[in-house]
Amino acid sequence: MNTRSAVALASLWAVFGISQAPAQVSVMNGASFDSSQPIAAGSFASAFGQSLCAQTAAGNWIAPGQLPTTLGGCSVSVNGVPAMMQYVSPGQINFIMPGGAGSGTATVTINTGSQTMNGSAVTGSAGPGIFALNGMGMGEGAMLNATMWQMGPFSTTTSGQPTYIAIYATGLDPATKPVVTIGGMPVEVMWFGNAPGFAGLQQINITLPAGMAGAGRVPMTITSNGQTSNVTFMHVLPTSAMMQGMPGWGQGMMVGENMARGHELSYLAFNPANNTVLVTDENDDAVRVVSLGSGTTAATITLPSGSQAHAIAVNAAGSLAAVTLSAQASVALIDLSQNKVVAVIGTGYYPSRLAFSGSTLLVTNSGSGTVSAIDTASRTVTQTLTAGLGASGIAAAGNTAVVANMQAGSISVIDLTNYGISTIALPAGTRPHEVALNAQGTKAAITTPMADGFLILDLATKSLTNVATSAWNGMGPGAVAISGNTAYIANQMTASVTVADLAAGSVVKTFAVDPGPMALAVNAAKNQLLVLAEGTGTLDVVDLASYTVATRINAGDTERTGVFNMPLISSIAPASAAAGGSFTLTIAGSGFQSVQAIEFLLSGSGNGMGGGMMGSGNGAGAGAGQSDPNIKVTNITVNASGTQITAAVQILPGAATGTRLIRLETGYGTVMGMMTRSVFTVTK
Repeated sequence: MNTRSAVALASLWAVFGISQAPAQVSVMNGASFDSSQPIAAGSFASAFGQSLCAQTAAGNWIAPGQLPTTLGGCSVSVNGVPAMMQYVSPGQINFIMPGGAGSGTATVTINTGSQTMNGSAVTGSAGPGIFALNGMGMGEGAMLNATMWQMGPFSTTTSGQPTYIAIYATGLDPATKPVVTIGGMPVEVMWFGNAPGFAGLQQINITLPAGMAGAGRVPMTITSNGQTSNVTFMHVLPTSAMMQGMPGWGQGMMVGENMARGHELSYLAFNPANNTVLVTDENDDAVRVVSLGSGTTAATITLPSGSQAHAIAVNAAGSLAAVTLSAQASVALIDLSQNKVVAVIGTGYYPSRLAFSGSTLLVTNSGSGTVSAIDTASRTVTQTLTAGLGASGIAAAGNTAVVANMQAGSISVIDLTNYGISTIALPAGTRPHEVALNAQGTKAAITTPMADGFLILDLATKSLTNVATSAWNGMGPGAVAISGNTAYIANQMTASVTVADLAAGSVVKTFAVDPGPMALAVNAAKNQLLVLAEGTGTLDVVDLASYTVATRINAGDTERTGVFNMPLISSIAPASAAAGGSFTLTIAGSGFQSVQAIEFLLSGSGNGMGGGMMGSGNGAGAGAGQSDPNIKVTNITVNASGTQITAAVQILPGAATGTRLIRLETGYGTVMGMMTRSVFTVTK
């Protein structure tokens, strides 16, 4: 193995905390952040809490495979055995689970130099976790082409030979060969073991099957000694042969081996109000409005740079669209009368899917395990509900919303009249991904891509029916859409769509579409199914009378215009002030050039985390999410580089004590994205 592979992943180890640190110490797998998993000896673990260490420091290698056991004046021991430490901070410590812990419950002791605190960890022979590039244990996995030693996307061949992929993980049982599953399909494991010279980091080399070409963004898990990892994703490109004959071929739509494409289509939403389809492009940071009448792109909407736009939804009136910006912890609202972004609203970590319910927008935050409810009129988060780890697909109808918690392996049902939420447990190993609801809100179809099938949930009885698709050549089910009593399921691994009868709970047929079907929508008026084929970058219009592709549209034929950078806050000073006082506020960060106004939003939760912030409870309280009228801001000045804002702030005597969340308004109508360093406290 080339040791550059391990070096390339070293930066992943300073992973981000995924929640506001609780008062007690919690310990979990350092790659997946799944607290339900056992932690294996020799694997990375992360401890979260408060005042864990007075300093923030990263550990340097003191010898091959050896990290310090004291870092930043702090130390960790497990059942009295010192642990090597890779990173320390007040809220998080990353360490290596020492050997000898065995299986069961171990005591984790943290010594800060001035005090000790204890937590516990469940230990076992295996607890696999796949590292993710965003450091949250989800999204794109940490892996490299093991021939070229470069990151994805990946082709199934490299220099004409099968492509070998190196996957980086922790917590494998060294005595048991792991099983790697991509989109429900086991792949060949060529080698596994510890990354040479590094503690805690393990590597699995696999071969990509030729039949996986063009699958697009597909889910992957590792199973070691009966324990299954978190779900991460990898991107598999099509072959040049697949692209020939597609609309746009020869006009920029070229595919080279292991070469990222400028356009990478990720999701669609149908707007029956004007017979258009909105398509997100996560590489180009754009939304294209495609006319089904002309088969051309009518408008290209620029999103904030580096957004990694995933899902998109359109409200019932066809007047407003919303897009998840997974890398910006935000959603963008688009006024469809102008085809323009009018607001960017902070949600939780790694927003994944969304659904409209009247004027309310529901957003799943995979990294937070929460659902944000946004009032689209005031453009504020009014509720933040706890769902489950890896909250993914969501659908709403009537007074009900259903959420698929992919990492937790559960389903959440939300009563939209009072935001009450209940959880439905699923069989071990089930990883629900996407959700669709019938118009009556009585039945939901939920895909399970790692189990090659889907679930039908009866919302009256909460009973589940499991429907297999693999027997119909349906592998890697992902996107799902419902029309009447019929469900359509996209099978990414086999470039097909399965048709199922919801009442009978059975498959009717499966038909072929273009590679990598990523998203579906039904055009009921035309009896058409709209399929976004990520593999070929095409929008397939399927005639449901004949189940054939009637039209293929190039959904990636235009470029975004202009630069749209999100303002990001890194610090504020001061972070608190007394009611009745005046002061100069200084905000440091980036992308401030277009900031025109500063608001202090009322929190209502009183815990230092404003509406829309992870850990903010339900965001309830009078005026929560609204600008505090008792705090006045004037004389806003932005420096030339857009890295600092100063403003005069006056807090009127009538201002209530408690926390506020600072929000920046820009010329784009932008609301600042989710911020962990923008909480301001009004004192007496």
